[in-house]
Amino acid sequence: MNVQQWESMSEQDRHEWARFREWQHAQSQVTQTPVPLPRAPWAAAATPGHVQLGSRTSRRLLAAAAVAVVLALATGLLLALADASTRSITGAMTVVNGTSSLYSSSSYGSCRLSSGYDDIVAGTAVTVRDSAGRIAGVGALDSGTGSSYGCTFSFVVDDVPASDFYTVEVGHRGEVTFTDAAVRNGDIQLSLG
Repeated sequence: MNVQQWESMSEQDRHEWARFREWQHAQSQVTQTPVPLPRAPWAAAATPGHVQLGSRTSRRLLAAAAVAVVLALATGLLLALADASTRSITGAMTVVNGTSSLYSSSSYGSCRLSSGYDDIVAGTAVTVRDSAGRIAGVGALDSGTGSSYGCTFSFVVDDVPASDFYTVEVGHRGEVTFTDAAVRNGDIQLSLG
């Protein structure tokens, strides 16, 4: 209110205006000084280092925690996608004893096969195809290990793209189909004889 408005007011209006300003001032004092609420008996007392929610520090802490959670989730997702996109296929090819044409140069330790099985040696190709019939990966047999059961050649085929099922072929011995779950569990066991 300016001086000209004040002078144009009646005495009664000036008096009302002054009462209104006092009331306004009193209200502003009440809102600026909050009345403490009684503390519940179970509420913990404020501790040193306590951060009040809504403060700049708490907002920064919440933002940092949110960023950490997002980064952890993104890292987990990337690892899951990497795990889901390619895999290593491990397995073994066993030529069983008891076949008349099977000869092992050593029944225990390294073994060499002959008489119809001489194509199963260290370095024989292991071909993996995906569910569309495309070659998904190629590996090779490791050296054979003899036992009373027969000769076992292990193999690993790395970086095979994910598929619903796979066919595995050792040399020219024919394809055997395995599910994705069997591949993930390492249950690729092939046998001859």
